[in-house]
Amino acid sequence: MNAQSETPILDPRALDAEWARIAMLVSLVETERAGAEPPDGFAERFAECGEGVAANRAAGVWAGLAGAVAPELLESFVHLDLDLLAAALAPEARPALGARIHALQPQLGGPWPCLAVLEELLMLADGADVAALYDRLAPTAPLVAAGLVRMSGEGPYQQVRSTALAQSAALGRVTNLTPPPGAVLETRRARWRDLVLPERTLAALRDFVAWLRFRDQIIAWGGRPAGGPLALLTGASGTGKSLAAMVIAAELSEATGAPWALYTLDLGRVMSKYVGETEENLNRLLEALDGRRAILQIDEADGLFGKRGEVTDARDRYANLEVSHMLSRFERHAGPVILTTNLRANIDAAFLRRFQMVIDFPSPDSTARAALWSALIPPGAPRDPALDMAELASAARLSGGAILNAAHYAAILAREAGEPVAHRHLARAVWAELGKENRQIRRSEVGSLAAHLEEEA
Repeated sequence: MNAQSETPILDPRALDAEWARIAMLVSLVETERAGAEPPDGFAERFAECGEGVAANRAAGVWAGLAGAVAPELLESFVHLDLDLLAAALAPEARPALGARIHALQPQLGGPWPCLAVLEELLMLADGADVAALYDRLAPTAPLVAAGLVRMSGEGPYQQVRSTALAQSAALGRVTNLTPPPGAVLETRRARWRDLVLPERTLAALRDFVAWLRFRDQIIAWGGRPAGGPLALLTGASGTGKSLAAMVIAAELSEATGAPWALYTLDLGRVMSKYVGETEENLNRLLEALDGRRAILQIDEADGLFGKRGEVTDARDRYANLEVSHMLSRFERHAGPVILTTNLRANIDAAFLRRFQMVIDFPSPDSTARAALWSALIPPGAPRDPALDMAELASAARLSGGAILNAAHYAAILAREAGEPVAHRHLARAVWAELGKENRQIRRSEVGSLAAHLEEEA
């Protein structure tokens, strides 16, 4: 199974017996703490449930883990490992169980079972059983080494949490639905037909989609596991880099049959003037993205991953350490990241080597500009029959983003005047777009559109 790139085909009811057994174990702890006796017939039902769980495990009910865990680790799993994994997954698989587990440990901030509660739930009888519990949750133990559970907290209140990898492999979904801290969900989508780019750029973008779909095949073939993939989209402002990220998310969702989210990094919530806080914020963001079908987009990446410079004071040393941390952290991140920049030369060379793909977005030529004008003037807006897209394309060398702004501005001007979109509206809109550059604009810079400008322009 391609654990992340393709949708796992899992029966959501396959592990119901596991959750039923965890629910009965929770009931036993609740009853014991209340000083009461289990209801009549409980022992028989519990024994029957346990037999069902054992039979299911023997039949391979946890087979979904095979696509996510190295064979040598999977072969070393024992029944206690599956008990622990089921307990860690239970709050995600059955939220109501999470609330009940939390009620057993109200002093903790989450529903994941701690060691003290696990000792009760699994009815560990003596020191050997407790030693086995610690042994199977050690950093080198199969469950932890496979990346299926992680530990947090201290002492007997250390909690066993399932990872996004475990949730995806066992449940066929990642249960954390909230946006990762420091990122904003991008809800807009686009398709290949919306991109006006040279064929070589489109081919590179399709290759990146293929990389995302089949990256796990490299590991299946015995290749070395790697993070990412990471792609750097470079080019002038308005050439379609952010639009391309929307296209990748949409095409990947269609190709895999599962929704892929696109998140945009919010630099204001990640960058901090306080030492160590930027790295901490970035770690939280990437940890929250682990295992999700999600792409992280970072715009203006040169501001975040700029070149390291010569150290002249403590501030320079910290700035270099910050960039170095980001280099290594993104290299370890097991998820796709798309970075965009207008200034490729400002990206640290050490970071460039960590990209799987660097894709150039050239400024549109005359043919591309004509296609952009035709597509970006609102299709439903009435147009003057005399409008010539080729003439518009040759009149001014605008980027795609600038053409979008000018096309919408011209449509608004035409609507205000109660007229179809005509040359005079476009001339005024293009002049306004060029005026953003804060320099003296000559009429010759708008070519044939100059004839349609008002004299004071």
